[in-house]
Amino acid sequence: MKNIYYNLSSLFLVLMLISACEKDYDAPAPRAIPEGKIVTIAEVRAMEVPGTEIVITEDISVYGVVTMDESTGNLYKEAYMTDATGNLYLRFISSSGLYIGDSVMVNLKGAKILRYNQMLQVDSLHPDNNIVKIATQVFKTPETITIDDLFSNLEAAQGKLVQIDNSWFQAGGQGLTYAYAATQTSESRILQDLGSTSTIEVRTSGYANFANDTIPAGAGSFIGIVAQYNSGLQLLIRDPNELSLNGVLPQMIIKNFQDQSITSGGWTTQVVIGTIDWSTSDQGQSGDFYGVMSNYIPPNVSAEAWLISPSLDFSASTSPVFDFRNAYNYSGTALEVLISTNYDGVSAPATATWAPLSVKLSSGGFGWVNASDSPNGPIDLTPYLVNNVYIGFKYTGSSTDGSTWEVDDIEITY
Repeated sequence: MKNIYYNLSSLFLVLMLISACEKDYDAPAPRAIPEGKIVTIAEVRAMEVPGTEIVITEDISVYGVVTMDESTGNLYKEAYMTDATGNLYLRFISSSGLYIGDSVMVNLKGAKILRYNQMLQVDSLHPDNNIVKIATQVFKTPETITIDDLFSNLEAAQGKLVQIDNSWFQAGGQGLTYAYAATQTSESRILQDLGSTSTIEVRTSGYANFANDTIPAGAGSFIGIVAQYNSGLQLLIRDPNELSLNGVLPQMIIKNFQDQSITSGGWTTQVVIGTIDWSTSDQGQSGDFYGVMSNYIPPNVSAEAWLISPSLDFSASTSPVFDFRNAYNYSGTALEVLISTNYDGVSAPATATWAPLSVKLSSGGFGWVNASDSPNGPIDLTPYLVNNVYIGFKYTGSSTDGSTWEVDDIEITY
């Protein structure tokens, strides 16, 4: 049997050498970013000097919560944050490592405050030197708002986290993808909602991880961040899972007269007094047709002529709305816009009961306005949630005077 002898002193020396090779590394000291003067987001925005790039040279800090991050690829070296006073767009020199719901302190020293395409931004932030993460999962609730309300105050809309209910992508975008992943090309798709006459772009980066996803084809709620681009607004998707666009699309009746027919789409006219009827024209705006009525031949003649919608069934609707553009010139009786629930669609209008609708009318000089312009908003038709509803435009002129009235872009959504 072979005997094995251990030299204890040698073994002890080996263990000492091994131990000496194992270094103990000190944990890195936490970064100390000075707080300096504390300001709100509203105060940061107020630092802007129009047309000038402002460089912050002192320790000024703003606290807030991140409302959009880079995790889906729809932003790159960017983030949005909010506090009780407003919203802010942040740009970094490298990926920030921030996530939605992070509560942060942002020291602005070395950063720039400027506008690019009218969007206010804090630029050139260093993720390590300018940011302190205080907490996580401090999620903010989006503000429920309409597209029209967003456009009423572009500055206040910048960076806002919003929810737009009763919204859907326009038919021209349905079936398409958000963007083009193969070529990494960004794209805009158009969103509209039931409570607005405006539409808004939904802008998606070709680098987003959902760029090649198909746009949902239904109606529902859209959640995103608002950005400004020149004189318009854009929506940015944080996560496509936040979109609930799987409901039934609303029905829309649109009459824009581009087919140069006054009665297409089930519309009718009724000439009650005289012989002059509604017609179409593009005078003054070549190629852009509208409906027009005037009693001036010359001279003026007595006239009453109606332009009446097809029968509308609002019985299954919850919030039907109505809008159109109008313009007029010359003195005479104002155009009347009326609604009926007992008209038969073919008889003289006097056989039915008609109620006036409150709409914005042009102030003259052939100046175009939307019927929904302030203070009206889209014309609310919820008092008429029944079948067999008609909307009528009533023109009246006399033998001594009469205006020329023009209407266009009639939209009834229900």
